[in-house]
Amino acid sequence: MEIIVRDMKEEDLPLIKKFTAETAWKWDVADVYKRELNKEEWTRRLLELFDSLRAREDHHIFVAEDEKHAFLGYLWVGSGDDMITGKRHGFIYDVFVKDEYRGKGIGNILLKRTQRYCREKGYSRILLMVASENEHAIQLYEKMGFTTEHLYMEKDLH
Repeated sequence: MEIIVRDMKEEDLPLIKKFTAETAWKWDVADVYKRELNKEEWTRRLLELFDSLRAREDHHIFVAEDEKHAFLGYLWVGSGDDMITGKRHGFIYDVFVKDEYRGKGIGNILLKRTQRYCREKGYSRILLMVASENEHAIQLYEKMGFTTEHLYMEKDLH
């Protein structure tokens, strides 16, 4: 299978929004919050945030497709400022590969394209956040040379 990485087109947005909401609910929302939240309201707010961030010039979405133009996945990257050095860096907001295409190198290809993009922008680093229980994603990121710099920790006070 030939994998093509291209810039997102407007017609990709419904799928990207759908998968962004699904993966964020699965990996980013703790079970304790899932019991408290109205999923439809939460999704609406998330997609409003998605639209406002995507409108920024420093955000870019790459889409992976096969030779028949079937949608395989995407990677959404933006930028940030390092609080210590003041330098700009890339920040990966979301990486998604459809279940049936996982383990076929698509995430790797998307990450390589994103690294090239970030170098072209003059960024010296790429940061991302990953759920500690998302072992497959962590393995991919480590394979691609990402290391743990900080741990994001939480304590539930309920």
